[in-house]
Amino acid sequence: MRFGRIFAINSLMLMGCGLLMLIPWAVDVVSQHHWLNPFSSAALITMITGLTVFTLTPKDQTPLRPKEMFLTTTLMWLFFAAFSAIPFYLPPHNLSLADAFFESMSGFTGTGATILTNLEAETPGVLLWRSITQWLGGVGIIVVALIVLPTLQIGGMQLFATESSALSERINPTMRQSIRDILMYFVLLSILCALCLWIAGMTPFDAINHAMTTLSTGGFSTHDASIMYFHQPGILWTLTIFMILGGLPLVLGPHLFYRRWDMIRNNIQIATFLKTLCLVTLLLTLVVGHEKFDHIIFQATSILSTTGFVSSPYGTWGTFATTLFLFLTAFGACTGSTSGGIKMFRFAIIGRVLSSKMKTLIKPFAVFIPRYGNQIIDAEIASGVLFFLSLFFMTFTIATLALAALGLDYLTAVSGALSCVSNVGPALGNIIGPDRTYADLPEAAKWILSFVMLAGRLEFTSVVVLFLPFLWRKNT
Repeated sequence: MRFGRIFAINSLMLMGCGLLMLIPWAVDVVSQHHWLNPFSSAALITMITGLTVFTLTPKDQTPLRPKEMFLTTTLMWLFFAAFSAIPFYLPPHNLSLADAFFESMSGFTGTGATILTNLEAETPGVLLWRSITQWLGGVGIIVVALIVLPTLQIGGMQLFATESSALSERINPTMRQSIRDILMYFVLLSILCALCLWIAGMTPFDAINHAMTTLSTGGFSTHDASIMYFHQPGILWTLTIFMILGGLPLVLGPHLFYRRWDMIRNNIQIATFLKTLCLVTLLLTLVVGHEKFDHIIFQATSILSTTGFVSSPYGTWGTFATTLFLFLTAFGACTGSTSGGIKMFRFAIIGRVLSSKMKTLIKPFAVFIPRYGNQIIDAEIASGVLFFLSLFFMTFTIATLALAALGLDYLTAVSGALSCVSNVGPALGNIIGPDRTYADLPEAAKWILSFVMLAGRLEFTSVVVLFLPFLWRKNT
């Protein structure tokens, strides 16, 4: 491991994080007329730490090896979460270390599970910083999903790199330009979402915050009641549309810029995502009733895209609805989006592999080759998806048992673990239900769920592989 190279990269990121803390600091200075607030101290600590580490580490420009990519990516999220928790840890919040880290990790992983209550009494800077962490986490996971994971061949992602063409010349000759186009698309969507929410009835401050947490499919709100605070139907439908856009692969941006319509029309996982959303909405409408249709489609989109906004206490919609939402928590939207969960890309691959196997049972001597579009799903890709699913359910099972061992009831343990491993946020039950926070959980549970959120956000392998002794051998 070239730790100097790894820490140098992360120290640069920390300096950038410290500079961004000056935004909520300035907002609080303007609104509160106090030059000293938690963000001034946090920004100073973060930037000095980043600068010191960068100065002391040796400079090495050679590319990172796979095992160094694993460690760099994991440490990046850990460092960001740890230093971004400082404003919550300092006065006037004085949160415990577990609470502050949980809130920050939930932000950067786009989970949206919160321990803060009485959000209306928070300073504008604190509310804005929570939204910024989710927006930054969304931007970060786009880069990781498009560059790092396909390179490491995690969970069949090498096929996604081909399918999305994000790294090929069909979008742009250079990777840097491709990423720039994707980020520009993400920024433009965020601005458009904020403008639409403002026109629909939100205040400019609420519109900016909710735009950032919608496109990042994070789900932090500026109000304790989440979207239940707002009563304008236009806000509900605007958020629904942009949550869907946030759940779509962001490589669509460059395809739109360069008018590559076939890449959009022929995208299998987009069709799978939209068909699943329509089916869920239809089932819930038949069971719950058409009079709640706007809340049904909103809540279905929120859970399926792993945003986690709440427009209605869906825990009271009956057993079928709550059970369906519990299963949907694991689904996720599209790979290459800011969504968490298993994702439609992998479900599409599983479906085609299973279909091929079923055909073989009917005609044992025939050869059926599973394909994803024009790409052959070979054994390596199929095993990669199976490996991902194994890690997903292994992490979920261990987290559930750990929460149960702490004395939490069955529904809280299961839904809390599944919600955090899929980066959704809202869970079920009387403790962490849709209209409640995670504040009442034991501190040990918050540390467990913080780790689970990180593992889920980084597709498990990047985190789990660090615990293998083999990785740390000299010649690995």
